Amino acid sequence: MPFIDIPERIRLNREEYSDTYDRMNWLFPEAADKALDRRKALLQEIFAPGQAGPGWLFDGTKLYTHSISPGCALCGQGDWSCLFINGICNASCFYCPSSQKEKGLPMTSSLTFDSPRDYADYVKAFNIKGVSFSGGEPLMTFERVLAYLKVLRSRFSDSLYIWMYTNGLLVTENKLKALKDNGLDEIRFDISADHYHLDALKKAVGLIPRVTVEIPAVPEDLETMKKVMPRLADLGVNHLNLHQIRCTAFNRERLIQRGYTFLHGPRVTVLETELTALELIRTTLEQDISLPVNYCSFTFRHQFQGAGARKRNAGLVKSGHEDATPTGHIRTLSIMGGPKDIQENLQNLLTRNIDNSLWKISKAGDQLFFNASLWPLMDFSRVSLKVSHSSTALKPAVSFRNPFKEIRINSNKKVIIERQTQLPGILVEKEQIQAFGNRFIRPEGPGEVPGDLSQKTALLPETENRALPFESALPGLYPYF
Repeated sequence: MPFIDIPERIRLNREEYSDTYDRMNWLFPEAADKALDRRKALLQEIFAPGQAGPGWLFDGTKLYTHSISPGCALCGQGDWSCLFINGICNASCFYCPSSQKEKGLPMTSSLTFDSPRDYADYVKAFNIKGVSFSGGEPLMTFERVLAYLKVLRSRFSDSLYIWMYTNGLLVTENKLKALKDNGLDEIRFDISADHYHLDALKKAVGLIPRVTVEIPAVPEDLETMKKVMPRLADLGVNHLNLHQIRCTAFNRERLIQRGYTFLHGPRVTVLETELTALELIRTTLEQDISLPVNYCSFTFRHQFQGAGARKRNAGLVKSGHEDATPTGHIRTLSIMGGPKDIQENLQNLLTRNIDNSLWKISKAGDQLFFNASLWPLMDFSRVSLKVSHSSTALKPAVSFRNPFKEIRINSNKKVIIERQTQLPGILVEKEQIQAFGNRFIRPEGPGEVPGDLSQKTALLPETENRALPFESALPGLYPYF
């Protein structure tokens, strides 16, 4: 398992939930072992020999059966924008992570849009392939949804996949027909918000091209869902998406009252909800229910949704000699050493007529920055390697706290991409340089690794652990502690 600083995670969670931490039912070591055994047993049953249907996506963070929605694929690939069309809701779900009491303007990634045209220009500027309308409850501002849907569909035709989330309470056939006529590809129902009634959903099946049920896996509703899932399959529902419940400042009192067990991590989640999701997936396979199901774990959402946004931003602000890692961080590589050794590396690039946008020499001549594609051309035998990582964030205005780049969306709208150093620099020496390359760099450029450095050497754990969060996703479901 990749390194996780468990004491630090616990410290941060204790700090974030300081006023309720001692009242929360945190998982303790003995119970963690039992829970892990239970999860392992469920997964073994799901992947029993001869079992058709189950699989893993996105480094083993998303468990699914049979297939996933195109929207879910775009989400994991980082090609999706969720537009929170409003901030109001007519349901009172205990698990809701926010208050939903302010109508507000449509928002995504901390940016607000007061016109459909501006949002469509944003989608084009960031090369987004999928858009979802969420809230709040989108149908509480139905005309707003239609206005944005019409502009997006007219601008992008069929190249943009568009879906909408709803609790179904305000669904009517006329609204569904209007959504269909204006190009909605998929509608997702949270049937738990309507006590698992299916009347609204039935109106959508056969009208909207793809109908999905997307709900948190509520532990108390396990038996109810076991009865509902065959009905969903019979109705022709295309997908069932099960979410892991996350604890926030808004919902934690209600989660505490239900006696849930809380898990430490980058965000606090509920143990029972994951086990419930796995049990529901097992049930569909055991009973041969023809309903594709996927488990949207928090470790998937936390890593892949965030990585997607960072990758889009990185592509707009990084220099040619820098790279975007799989986690969406900007990686800066350079070799450091005596001017003679640096010049020899530089001369090799010049002799090969390498594009000069892929490298940069320091003014003092003692540091050469290079794109990872040039890795095979670098002679590391008498130099040190320096690796640093930066993250990016979209901002509506300049904060002047970090370097930034202004991205002009159209004549009336601009956004700011701020760049913040996350790891100032790892210094790697001698045979550890190629060990770092073997672990994290996958060069596509020409050439061979020079000298004895081509032999594989294990990367020191300290170096790997420092770089890992910025280089690759944590695979599999998150550990329990």
